[in-house]
Amino acid sequence: MVRLSQILDEPLSSLEMTVESRRQRRKFEPIRLQAHLDETLVAQIEENRARLPGVYIQMEPERYYPHGELASHILGYIGEISEDDLTRLRENGYSVGALVGKKGIERVYDQVLRGGDGGVQIEVDASGVQRRTLAYKKPVQGQTLLLSIDWKVQQLAEQLLGDQIGSIVVTNPQTGEILAMVSHPNFDPNEFVSGISYKDWNKLLKDKNHPLENRAIQGQYPPGSIFKLITALGALEEGVIDFKKVFLCKGIFWYKTWPYRCWRTSGHGWVNLERAIIESCDIFFYQLGLLVKVDKIYSTAKEMGLGNKTKVDLDSEVAGLVPNAQWKESTQHVPWFPGNTIQMSFGQGYLLTTPLQMLDMTSGLAMDGKIYKPHLLYKIVDQNTGRTVFEKQPEILKKTNIDQKYLDFIKATMEKVISSDFGTGKKARIPGVRVAGKTGTSENPHGDDHAWFTAFSPAEDPKVAIIVMVENGGEGGVVSAPIAKRVMQQTLGMDVTPWQTPTPVTALETPGFKPPPVMGVAP
Repeated sequence: MVRLSQILDEPLSSLEMTVESRRQRRKFEPIRLQAHLDETLVAQIEENRARLPGVYIQMEPERYYPHGELASHILGYIGEISEDDLTRLRENGYSVGALVGKKGIERVYDQVLRGGDGGVQIEVDASGVQRRTLAYKKPVQGQTLLLSIDWKVQQLAEQLLGDQIGSIVVTNPQTGEILAMVSHPNFDPNEFVSGISYKDWNKLLKDKNHPLENRAIQGQYPPGSIFKLITALGALEEGVIDFKKVFLCKGIFWYKTWPYRCWRTSGHGWVNLERAIIESCDIFFYQLGLLVKVDKIYSTAKEMGLGNKTKVDLDSEVAGLVPNAQWKESTQHVPWFPGNTIQMSFGQGYLLTTPLQMLDMTSGLAMDGKIYKPHLLYKIVDQNTGRTVFEKQPEILKKTNIDQKYLDFIKATMEKVISSDFGTGKKARIPGVRVAGKTGTSENPHGDDHAWFTAFSPAEDPKVAIIVMVENGGEGGVVSAPIAKRVMQQTLGMDVTPWQTPTPVTALETPGFKPPPVMGVAP
């Protein structure tokens, strides 16, 4: 062992610790002491073979990710099997030292990808020197996994997000197929293949931007004004508002002694539901939320899939949080106040969602209340024969009970968010294509606002749905909408316009709106 320590230039204590820890788990199995030996080390070990009993060099296949960091949160990474995983998986043919999926697709479909271990039975003499091979078992190659990812869309989405922290997810709303999933910052899965060093692992864990976190399914954020669509649906279903009723927005709304402001400080004037969505009037939804009340907002959000995992075929997904009075009383030990309803009505307060959840909601609107289970698996192919052994079929996760006429109204209004000159999402317009969308700018107590945008197109026959969330990005209509536009163009097979950094725009001026004479104003 001393001689080997000198050749490998590794402390003797480290080698002894490695050997001892492995022996405690299972005897008579090979112990990997070092990987990626260069030609010089291989030559030195061969020259000293007589003085290194029991030590031998073994060729092993190795996972390689040719695109490095690209799609790293989808693919995940592999690593040496842990004791807990070994206990759980030993009966499936896993053994000490096996490389297994730790995150992402690598983990979820590990048993499909890995195949079966081979083996060799070797006779050694009393000194541990190999004398002859007694038996050989050929390894079984794993199956080929094909994903639903459109590689060109994935590359473009990652390029457009750039160094900004956030997430982009693109799906086919008619099937649930995920065409792209971006989370930034990301990581290089090649660093994990032969064992990441403690220093590098610790660096990843301590990074304040959490590069190992898949923000698409693990990042929890208030969705901001995108959630106004939920409040609107709840109000229509509850019958507390119709398409004509108006509220007055003066730029500030007082509830008792608390002021609640609109993003347009000068106010929107008299606003009906359609215009409130198109121009994202906050004060309209403050008043609407107080009418519809928290229980209906809560049940509508749950009906559209929020507050639950999407069941995507990735590990470590979180459920988010849709709060109500019962939740607050049981966790905060204080009652639910009207101010909590006001905050929730426009996607703030205790409400937390993931980007994929909000995209599921968007897809549900696009598909008239049908929400398909999002998935990355496309099909599994036998490596030897090329025969398809499994092909993923669309699966409806849930069908909402929301009245179709209300869904039609929301979809038509989402189109005007993009097509209207006063719409907050006009930067997502695609010439010749009907696009429906909604912007969101969510307040962030720890820094600048988060920029949200979601959309589907073509509106009459949706082929693509998208969510863009940029942490601390500012206004969703300014930052996230232009990104979504270019990704949708790529997905639909259109020429992508040259990229220009989004520039802030002045507040939109809206035409005057005279309310119908018989309609009242909520107190």
